[in-house]
Amino acid sequence: DCPQIDIDNYCHLASRLGRHVAKTMTPKETFRNHPRRSDRGPNVLILSAAGKPIFVRYGGGGGANPASDEGGIPNEDEWSTACGVLQGLRASVLSFGLGGGLERGASSLGDIQSVKAGKRLIVFKHTEGLMIMSISDREDGNHNEAWLRLQLEYVYSQVLFTLTDQVQSIFRRNPSYDLRSMMGPTEANSIRNLLDRFDPVGMEDGTAGSNESKVADDLGHGTGCGSFLISGVECVYPIPHEIRENSSKMLIHACKRANGSDLFAMLVVGTRLVTIVQPSNPSSQLVVSDLHLILTFVGRQPGLLTNELWFPLCLPRFDASGFLYAFTSCLDQTTGLSIVLISPNNSTEQFGFFRYAANTVRKNLGLRSVKRKVLRVFDSTSSNASATSSASTSVTGHRRNHRKSDSGDLSGLSGITADSADSERKKTHLDDAAWKANYDEKDESCDDEDEGGKSVAKRKGAGKRPSVERMMSQTLWEDNPDEEKEKEAQHEAPLLTALKVALSAKQQEEMMTSYLQSASAIHFVFRCDIYVNTESSGGIGVSSPGSSLTQCFGPPLSFPFTDASSQRHVWDVYQRLSLRLRLGSASVETTMDAMDMITDMQQHDQSRDCPIQCLLESPPNVHSVTYLQEDNEFLFVGLNGKFFELYATLPATIQPKTGTAYCARLVRRLMGDERILFLSNPLTWGS
Repeated sequence: DCPQIDIDNYCHLASRLGRHVAKTMTPKETFRNHPRRSDRGPNVLILSAAGKPIFVRYGGGGGANPASDEGGIPNEDEWSTACGVLQGLRASVLSFGLGGGLERGASSLGDIQSVKAGKRLIVFKHTEGLMIMSISDREDGNHNEAWLRLQLEYVYSQVLFTLTDQVQSIFRRNPSYDLRSMMGPTEANSIRNLLDRFDPVGMEDGTAGSNESKVADDLGHGTGCGSFLISGVECVYPIPHEIRENSSKMLIHACKRANGSDLFAMLVVGTRLVTIVQPSNPSSQLVVSDLHLILTFVGRQPGLLTNELWFPLCLPRFDASGFLYAFTSCLDQTTGLSIVLISPNNSTEQFGFFRYAANTVRKNLGLRSVKRKVLRVFDSTSSNASATSSASTSVTGHRRNHRKSDSGDLSGLSGITADSADSERKKTHLDDAAWKANYDEKDESCDDEDEGGKSVAKRKGAGKRPSVERMMSQTLWEDNPDEEKEKEAQHEAPLLTALKVALSAKQQEEMMTSYLQSASAIHFVFRCDIYVNTESSGGIGVSSPGSSLTQCFGPPLSFPFTDASSQRHVWDVYQRLSLRLRLGSASVETTMDAMDMITDMQQHDQSRDCPIQCLLESPPNVHSVTYLQEDNEFLFVGLNGKFFELYATLPATIQPKTGTAYCARLVRRLMGDERILFLSNPLTWGS
């Protein structure tokens, strides 16, 4: 009675899909807007459940005008046929078993997960209203399905970062809804910027994120996509422990004086972390995937060094149902040091509190204050609108209330609904509002008595999601001769001095060379789990009831891995070693079984949609070692302990036993240097 599979029909569809993918992904079509990406990463498509293309990384997607292919707005028509074939293939798989009385979507085969077509691998991720797929066209035919699936989970998280999980409600009510009306160029570029960080080669397409903070980020070299592989956030290093901890206390003090509703506060340089302050409640602290979304968006955001940004964001693993509101401002253009403050309150008073806190930090760093140039918005056609956000009524203004709450207490955050999405399309007069600059002559500098926020007009129609461009407050530096003299008399803050030393290319090269020589290694990437403590000092190996802040460290890939293919191969091997340490096998079947188990165990809806993230975030249960020796060229070693993981590449002339001993020696040295390489004592508001 088992359903019979129509092999001929299945093979015909798969063959047709492979031919179309091969035709569509030719360099002429794929790289029309990316001429320098001859070694680009996999293509990624986002489709609605009805098969309508929403976003395509190369050759289409994300633009409001699908017929245009100029100015970075892609052409989705070239993928229409492929999307139709994909939907036909999926429907064919789901139809297996319908004759046996099963409902559609509940066939014995389940939903389609991946397809191999020649040298190409297509991996699918299915959500309630969206289908996301990755197309890898490696000429060597070497693919890592788990790595592609991790990218798809981050792409879906980035969609929620912009639109919240209410996007699923929209598709439930209207499956044919055109989501591109809610995803403009900024949202599409954010997805591309995130995917660019997964590419082993540090090539940029030059279309987005080309600000000086990214230059500072590249100057530090960094682990590249290793931070995603081992689910760790990369910190700026080396910075003395005392300076980093004083920076955390400075953030706490500045926010306390501003007396705003603060959830998270952090100092960043590009996509790397200097310090972060979080709520004391472990359930309200950020997971690494949410941190990656924040750092990527802020670090690759053009205009950050010349503007203060005030924008909504959704942290999927924190609370996917509504928005939080972030304030970002560059404190020092030389180092790219920026401050990021996040609150559930989007009121104008909260904006003023954050602005006051940022200027307090500037003064503590010995930097000059900011002259206010505020952009007001006026509705040219309507005079009746709400002036407050629904988020401000659900969370009190005092920080202590947040320390006692978890993500479930923030269910009242404002979010997108199907009605508001339709209203966004119909009421276009709000998008045509005129911007007028208002200079506050009475308060050109931010002093200690500034109450903040009172000169900023509240936006009308606050129920809708404002875009980044419409929530921007431009910045002018104060040209005050007396202040310039005072600044010259002041000494540079230790944090700025430490950052200038840490971002020195010579300093980075000397440190990495020393660590590599200690293990006779060619390359390595290291992960450590450091507990977030509220009172006692933290660090590796210190027990604490709180959650952990996973961090990573490692050099960039260099000689002999000089081309894209060799660099991708290293990360592929590291990925397989990571799965071996956790699952005992790196096979696709074992990985899929683990994903199903994680999905069944997770209580949080968004965690159920990102099983690979959850798998990589959880450390291996036992101390173990694994290695792989290939072609008598390289020895790849992976080992883990209770609070660390290390993946390293050594010459094949070294025996596995000796190589493991070398790696253990490197681990001991890295853990000994924990206080300068990592944020070794993450503080909370209750610290």
